[in-house]
Amino acid sequence: MDQVSPRRRARRRGAYTLVEVTIALGILATGLLAVGAAQLHAMRGGARGRHASEAAAIAHSQIEEFQRVNFDDLADTGGAWASETRATTIQTPEGDLVEMEYTLSWRIADLDDALKQVDLRVTWDEPLRPNRSVTLSTLIHDDPFTGG
Repeated sequence: MDQVSPRRRARRRGAYTLVEVTIALGILATGLLAVGAAQLHAMRGGARGRHASEAAAIAHSQIEEFQRVNFDDLADTGGAWASETRATTIQTPEGDLVEMEYTLSWRIADLDDALKQVDLRVTWDEPLRPNRSVTLSTLIHDDPFTGG
């Protein structure tokens, strides 16, 4: 039987070898890279969700604006889309920074004397995902009791 000196036995119990440390650091580095990649993916997904939410809010706000207008002042667009550009900004110490530009388009169609259809579309371009859009539609009724 091979005799192991007491010094060698004590060293084996209290220390790690260079190979064990290298393997542990490799596993740690792989895990940290995976966490970093997941964080980047979550940040991109958050930005996409924020842009879609902002586009939906712009469209909803415009629908509410059309509902506040007198019914007779909502002109039929004849099937054509009217549009305008809106931008969201971020306040920075250097000044306001435009985060995203949205194009709001709408068309209004007279369905009959007391009913109009309003379609709204908000479009924007994201890096690697161009031509994103949110579309909302509603009907606006001329209520004779409320005056529009």
